[in-house]
Amino acid sequence: MAAPVTVYGPMISPAVARVAACLLEKDVPFQVEPVDMSKGEHKSPSFLKLQPFGQVPAFKDSLTTVFESRAICRYICDQYADSGNKTLMGRKEDGAVGRAAIEQWIESEGQSFNPPSLSMAFQLAFAPFMGRATDMAVVEENEAKLVKVLDVYEQWLGENQYFAGDEFSLADLVHMPNTDLLVRKTNKAGLFTERKNLARWWDEVSARPSWKKVVELQNPASTDVARVLTCLFEKDLEFELVRIDTFKREHKLPEFIKLRDPNGQVTFKHGDKTLVDSRAICRYVCTQFPKEGNKTLYGTGSLERASIEQWLQAEAQNFSPPSSALVFHLAFAPHLSIPQDNAVIAENEKKLQQVLNVYDEILSKNEYLAGDEFTLADLSHLPNSHYIVSSERGRKLFTSRKNVARWYDQISKRKTWEQVVKMQMEHPGAFELTHIHLQIHQHIAHGGRNNLTGNS
Repeated sequence: MAAPVTVYGPMISPAVARVAACLLEKDVPFQVEPVDMSKGEHKSPSFLKLQPFGQVPAFKDSLTTVFESRAICRYICDQYADSGNKTLMGRKEDGAVGRAAIEQWIESEGQSFNPPSLSMAFQLAFAPFMGRATDMAVVEENEAKLVKVLDVYEQWLGENQYFAGDEFSLADLVHMPNTDLLVRKTNKAGLFTERKNLARWWDEVSARPSWKKVVELQNPASTDVARVLTCLFEKDLEFELVRIDTFKREHKLPEFIKLRDPNGQVTFKHGDKTLVDSRAICRYVCTQFPKEGNKTLYGTGSLERASIEQWLQAEAQNFSPPSSALVFHLAFAPHLSIPQDNAVIAENEKKLQQVLNVYDEILSKNEYLAGDEFTLADLSHLPNSHYIVSSERGRKLFTSRKNVARWYDQISKRKTWEQVVKMQMEHPGAFELTHIHLQIHQHIAHGGRNNLTGNS
């Protein structure tokens, strides 16, 4: 029996999504293998044998391994020619001429469409998600480039149903991940929807069952959500998790708009109380349910709480800004085939080093930031720290400091955090731009098992 087809990497990566869509079109069964960045698996000898640059995706079947998404797609079409969509790489009777018609548009996507569209998606969708300011100069520069490409596409699609003729092909498929990002997750959808032929084309290709399945596989997780989930698990509260499907425009429904901050990533509701900031949610949970679960998470008196609060403020004001920038460039940018900005990395690395130097000194005297017990002060640092240590360069920021290294090793091994990491690994897509609505059940299950349900 042949070994199963495996795709390595997070589904939120446009490159991974490209390969998954191709496999679904070809009706080839496959499994997605998460790459645990927190353990440095992307730089491990075994993974580097699959992908020598330590990036995603990597592909493996019973015959070979392949890296680079477009090369993988070409291989899939050739190796599984008689499966699924048999004309994805052209009809046999059209021969080299038909394949050339497809190849020219694949090259166009890789060289002309991908660079500006991915750069815009980074600035407009991913950067804000990571707490970074959008560089509008970069957006404008790349939008001007993309407009020229789309003007050509618009004219071409006025004469052809699809890029390579009258049938959907790999020429169309390779364009879909970045188009999806811009149409569904930024305010630049009009670049496509306001061009008649491009709008018609996108409506058709995005309605394909294969792409709908890719969308289903892109499940949500974020540092804000991770922070809240860990707090809820620490407090041993029974709660309901509802994933809001942005692809169905559920985040635009009036009942959801009333709940959420337009810039937030998580919405929390308990009775008549609604909160949208992850740190405020954690404070509320701890004060509202002081006797549940971890009873010392927010301290037991004014002095303890003051100590915890000063570190919560330090996390939000001093640790979060540089660490969020590093999370994107060190952990996420490589997965999105976005060039790492070494100047931004160096600048924020220096800022974070200064913060961690202070932490290391404090942690030489205390087991945890606010004393000898794990508290909300430590918990709040977990999400960004987790992604920073996923890269070799980021990991050194922690391991080079004896006390910080010991502290992170302890807090990252807490069962509650391991449960959150497991959830994220089970739903690849580490920073899907969607929202989560959390609602505490009115009846708390004292000492009972947490019930978690999701609808996406």
